[in-house]
Amino acid sequence: MTSLLAAEDIVHHLLDYTQTAGLTAHQWLLVGIAVFTIVLFTVMARRTTEVPPKKGFFALLEFTLVWLRDEIVYAWLGPERGRRFLGFFWTMFFFILFCNLLGLLPFPFNPWERTPTGNLAVTGALAAVTFVVTQLSGMREHGYLKYWIHLVPAGTPLFLWPLVWVIEFIGLFTKPFALTVRLFANMTGGHAALLALFGFLYFVPHSNSGILGVPTTIASFGFILFILLLETLIALIQAYIFTVLSAIFVSLAVAEEH
Repeated sequence: MTSLLAAEDIVHHLLDYTQTAGLTAHQWLLVGIAVFTIVLFTVMARRTTEVPPKKGFFALLEFTLVWLRDEIVYAWLGPERGRRFLGFFWTMFFFILFCNLLGLLPFPFNPWERTPTGNLAVTGALAAVTFVVTQLSGMREHGYLKYWIHLVPAGTPLFLWPLVWVIEFIGLFTKPFALTVRLFANMTGGHAALLALFGFLYFVPHSNSGILGVPTTIASFGFILFILLLETLIALIQAYIFTVLSAIFVSLAVAEEH
């Protein structure tokens, strides 16, 4: 197994940040996904305005938008507040989803064969955006000074006030840190498993006789299909979790009892 991992060089494949034409592979993927997301929603807006889609891809997309609005944004922020954040959460969900799914596509659809969300810099940037939106929303809702003072719950004894404030302040940063690590770990773990299985698929036939290599290769191929299906589900779940946690953080920042 050690020789297999060394031969396939999985770690280098996952952490390859070498530049090509001024950008790294992950940056090229992010640019492509951003352009695709903008074009998709532009076309979607025009089709919905002219003739609401009744079936097909755009009908599924519209259903997803409505579901995100009602089950996540409005559920945590309410219709009045949530309407202001719809664009942000819609964009966040689909951008992360497309990033997750792109990493599962083979060449030539994904020539670098990498997952953008398998990069800590990418997940950290997404979490930082959520952090900034959360804090600005809270300060806008309650006032700049009042927001920071009211980090401490009402009724806290005066002698505990400084300690509780420091703890709550640190908690503001642990939330985006959790978002960063959760998304990165889930997407990197699945991608590493796929690389190891592909290593078996290519490595075993050259190290064993044909009789032994055939069933092993078939088993590896079956596991690859299973992991791909599982990773597709995980890609959707992780986009949902990131979005719903972001909505919860924003709702806590703008809540009346903050």
